[in-house]
Amino acid sequence: DGTWQFQLATYAWLAGQEGTAATLPGLPPADIDIDFWDDIADNINGALFLVGEARKGPFGFTMDVAYTDIESDSAIPGQYFTTLTSRTQSWIVSAAGFYRFYEEERAFLDSLAGVRYWSVDSELSLSGGPLSTYAVDNREDWFDPILGFKGLTMLGDSKFFLSGFLVIGGFGAGSDFMWDINANLGYQWTETFSTTFGYRYLDVDYENDDFLYNVSQDGIVLGLSWRF
Repeated sequence: DGTWQFQLATYAWLAGQEGTAATLPGLPPADIDIDFWDDIADNINGALFLVGEARKGPFGFTMDVAYTDIESDSAIPGQYFTTLTSRTQSWIVSAAGFYRFYEEERAFLDSLAGVRYWSVDSELSLSGGPLSTYAVDNREDWFDPILGFKGLTMLGDSKFFLSGFLVIGGFGAGSDFMWDINANLGYQWTETFSTTFGYRYLDVDYENDDFLYNVSQDGIVLGLSWRF
C-alpha cells in the first residue's frame, strides 16, 4: 500500500563448527570440530543474533547481526604440550538492499545484494606439558559482496508458512567463496507476531597471507519475529 513496513527478529542458532583455522607461520592449522549435541553447551561462551528489515513498496533494506564466542579443548600428542585450546570470536554483519520481484497475497520472493562484514578473532593455546602455556592470537577483518534471494509462502489457508534465504558471496574480493542457506517452518500467531523452527548452514573459505579460516557452521534455528 506504499507505507513503510518493518520487521524485527531475534533468533537462536544452535550450531556446531567444523573446519580449519591457523594464525601464525610455523604452526600447523588447527582442526575445529565442535558438535552441537555433544559439545556446544560446554563450549559456547556467548552469542547474539538480531535481524531488522524495512520495506516500502517493492524496495527494502535488511540487516543481520550475528556474534558467537566458541571455545574447545582437544588432546594432542606431543612431548612438550598435551592440550590444544581453540577459541574463536566472530562478528558477522550483513547489510543488503532488496527488491520484491514476485508477490501474491500469501507469498513473496525478494532478490538482494549487499555486503557482509566479518571480524574473526582466532586464538590457539598450547598447554599441559613441561613448558609454560604458549598462545598465539590473530584477528582478521574483511568484507564480502553478497547476492541472494529470500522468500516466504503460507501453507494453504493455515497459519503455517515456509520461509528461507540463500546467499552467496566473497568471489575472491574478501573470502574466496562463501555461501549461507536457511529454511524454516513458521507459525503466524497474530497479524504481527510469528515464530520459526528451521536449519541453517554457513560455509566460508578465507585465506590471507598466514591467516586461514575455512570453517562451516550448521544447526537448528529458533526465531521470534515482530512486524509493524
